[in-house]
Amino acid sequence: MKKKLKEKGFDIVGEFSCRGFDTAGPFKFMGGISKGRPNERDLENARRFVRNLRI
Repeated sequence: MKKKLKEKGFDIVGEFSCRGFDTAGPFKFMGGISKGRPNERDLENARRFVRNLRI
């Protein structure tokens, strides 16, 4: 997403990431990893991140 935004002329002023449910590649055979993610705590951390941006 960062690359696409930069290609369209947007300035990146911060970054946020969290774990997400993943069933790609070998994880598919294991039933996935990080089940239940993002969870409410992750979403609250994202909200806090956005509120604290200085733009």
